[in-house]
Amino acid sequence: MFKKFTLVFSAILLLAIVTQAQDRFCKVWYTEGGESKVQIYLAADGKYCGKIVWLKNGIVKGQPLIDKKNPDETKRHRPWLGLPIISGLVKKSPTEIVSGKIYDPSHGNYYNCKMTLKDPNLLELRGYILGVSFLGRTTTWYLAEDNDKPAAIPAPAELGPGSVIKNDKNL
Repeated sequence: MFKKFTLVFSAILLLAIVTQAQDRFCKVWYTEGGESKVQIYLAADGKYCGKIVWLKNGIVKGQPLIDKKNPDETKRHRPWLGLPIISGLVKKSPTEIVSGKIYDPSHGNYYNCKMTLKDPNLLELRGYILGVSFLGRTTTWYLAEDNDKPAAIPAPAELGPGSVIKNDKNL
């Protein structure tokens, strides 16, 4: 009996791992205009999150962009590279994740958001206010990588004065 339970439990665990690995949202996406890449991933709580993993122009006057407009003063020192900007999305269907938040570091604002996969290489993100989807804006993101691992990027702690973030040559 214990062997059967272990076998069934192992099969379910393996299926969960394979399903997560094949998730069509958990990839690296170019934001509209190709100015940055965002990696979407499944967090430990089962919700979708996203962080900035590449910036076309991540250095200004020799310094990395920082989250200087964040409404929380204690977070205004954080570099944009590695910045979590998407949180709390849940899967509604195989092509839609909903009920999340997105942060715009260029203005320091948070918005409700949902995402719809239009095809394997095209993701529509709708940011809106007051919980009403029609009070918002839709942007289109394009698949940046064929897998869910971005190109090597220095961790924010490795950035010091005069550090340079190399741009992606494929853009």
